[in-house]
Amino acid sequence: MMNDVVTALNKISEPPDGEEAYATWLEMSDALHFLRQNCRETEFVVYATNETSFIHSVLVPSSLVSPPDYDDLSEWHCDPTSCWGIDVRYSEPPDVWIAPPLGHTGSRILDAGEQLIFRRRFEGLHGKKGYFEVLQKFLHVFDLHLVEERASYCRLDQYGDLEDMIRIVEVPGKGDAFGASAIVINRELLDEYMVLTQSVIVRMFDFTRYRGGGFDGWRNREFSDFEAHEDLWYRAHVEPGYASFLHGFHLVHPVITKAEVLRNHDYMQRDAGREYVSFIAYDWKNKVVREVSTAPGATANYFIESDLPFETTPAFFRPEVLLRYKFDSEKYTLQSRSISCRGGWSLRTFDVNEAGQVHSYIVYLRDLPYEEQLHWKAHNERPRASISRRAMTTDFEGNWHLEYDALSSLQEILHHWYTKRVPWWTLRSEKLINVVHYPVTASQDEWSDELLRLDQLVVEGFEKKWLKAKAEAHGRKPDVNFGTLKLIEECLLGLGFEPGDASVTVAPLKEVHELRNKMKGHASGSEATAIKKKVLKEHSTLGAHFRELCRKCDESIRVIDTALGN
Repeated sequence: MMNDVVTALNKISEPPDGEEAYATWLEMSDALHFLRQNCRETEFVVYATNETSFIHSVLVPSSLVSPPDYDDLSEWHCDPTSCWGIDVRYSEPPDVWIAPPLGHTGSRILDAGEQLIFRRRFEGLHGKKGYFEVLQKFLHVFDLHLVEERASYCRLDQYGDLEDMIRIVEVPGKGDAFGASAIVINRELLDEYMVLTQSVIVRMFDFTRYRGGGFDGWRNREFSDFEAHEDLWYRAHVEPGYASFLHGFHLVHPVITKAEVLRNHDYMQRDAGREYVSFIAYDWKNKVVREVSTAPGATANYFIESDLPFETTPAFFRPEVLLRYKFDSEKYTLQSRSISCRGGWSLRTFDVNEAGQVHSYIVYLRDLPYEEQLHWKAHNERPRASISRRAMTTDFEGNWHLEYDALSSLQEILHHWYTKRVPWWTLRSEKLINVVHYPVTASQDEWSDELLRLDQLVVEGFEKKWLKAKAEAHGRKPDVNFGTLKLIEECLLGLGFEPGDASVTVAPLKEVHELRNKMKGHASGSEATAIKKKVLKEHSTLGAHFRELCRKCDESIRVIDTALGN
């Protein structure tokens, strides 16, 4: 749960019922347990506060606490509201300088430290005035970015998924009750930073406990001395049946070594224990279909004499392997011959052969994370045809593939419209041009989804107001209920097109729009089935129909471009 830390802190801060339980609660053993237990968890509490609890962490050079000066550290009095500022000395001569946030902590050790969390406030903000910042150096080193909707500083893992590395948890109070807040940092990240900066955490804490009726000061001012318990150093004061406090600091050392940090960042060491997958592939060097491993050393290049398969050995897959990438355009970028995962991996090349199989080469499959290789392994099959003509031309013959591709041509002219800022059409979203792909499976859902994207890209971009004005400027009187496609037809008629030619030009766009509405809109199961049967009867496959539809749309768009552009 996102507020688990605050929940735990609030729970131990609530006074229990019964005198015996209340007396135990005042002893603060649960607070000490909270601090010790948190040191063993994946998220470290660097800051937390509620009505009766306060935790604040600062990084200090490890050399200054080896050994620690407990008397110096016990004098701490600082909090995250301390920030960089300007100090002035009114003396002769006067002076002015930039003052660091830890300039007056009460401890010379803390004064030499580095503050992690900054609590800031700006009255110019609407609504909530206060907010938190995190040390910029820490954020830059680990490439962390604030994702406001997650209330976290995040990064992308190797699979392109968001990781919450620093969480800001805030629970507003109800009525007159105090709220609570906490900031937790991934412990592995914090340990790595401590190792890299040769520092340790000084986690200061102050817990004050009393009954809900209020607290009006300490009755006994004779406080005990600080006590040391492992890395916890604190003063505890209990006034039986009334109140208690626990005030001190916690030295937290990294639990990893510099050698481990180096291993995490040295790709040669990091990949030493990496796992790899074997694929059914066509070993064209030895003219045999066999299992070929993606592990380094399992294949060879052209310059090494061996019986090992070439690195360019192709493996073949059912077309369904591409679906996960087609339907998550936020995470994956699927282009005509490559796939990339945001912030993670990429597959440099793939293609589809005449049998409809997706294929790629062992050398590029090797670069995928192990879990991603397993996804491809699940769709791996024996080749039913050779690699595509396009792959043969570009990958082995070293020539340009100049064969006409309808979708690529259509995307090209629409991108030209976008960059030229033509007045009759607007790209509704920049990503639309790259999310339309040929259907690769026999799935009706995939086909209808691609029809939807094609309609969104091509048809939804036309500007009704401009087209209506253009038609009227050329002597046409379009009906007020005409849509954009009918208005394009009116424009063409006004520009001198014969009625039959104008209708033929717009017909493919109408077909896209009508199919989109029927397949993704209100078509019943029987009607959708009938449409699919008709398409299959005429084109054999849904993919072939889509390719032909793209070809006709490309022709129409280029006619419209010439007519309206002139």
